[in-house]
Amino acid sequence: MKLFLVLAFSTCLLACNNNKEGGNENKEAAMDSSKNLPVASQAWKWPDSLDAITAAPANHKIVYEDSAVRVLMVVCPPGKEEAVHTHRYKSTMWFTNSAHLFFYNYAADANNRLVKKDSTEINGFPAEILNKGQQVDPEEPHSIRNVGTDTFIAYRVEYKKKFEN
Repeated sequence: MKLFLVLAFSTCLLACNNNKEGGNENKEAAMDSSKNLPVASQAWKWPDSLDAITAAPANHKIVYEDSAVRVLMVVCPPGKEEAVHTHRYKSTMWFTNSAHLFFYNYAADANNRLVKKDSTEINGFPAEILNKGQQVDPEEPHSIRNVGTDTFIAYRVEYKKKFEN
């Protein structure tokens, strides 16, 4: 699934530059898919170790959490790349500070290791989507790299219980 469906960036498609990034960065990360995790929306095949708070704690901070929701602040400073991670719940996400990013999707290879499968360049977000909530489906393994000069900041409300559209 392309980045814009995964992150509900569909409103950004016209304004974003969707070029593939050059270079040969084929990062790998170990993955144990033997754990099947229950989720609110559908069966989840990724282990708890890939949850954003566990796998990428430098970029994901819990603002609030209870049995029904978890609110995350997501920050990626210039020149930094998040560790590969997932978000297993449907959520509402809003972007408060735009940045020039590369978004990387990962998939399991034949040896059950995560490998980079594609990248999408996001050359900032248009003003009309900043500070507006967007519904986001669960996200499989991914990471972002901030290649710009501005810090990327977003918030995500994850719905742990069944989410109705």
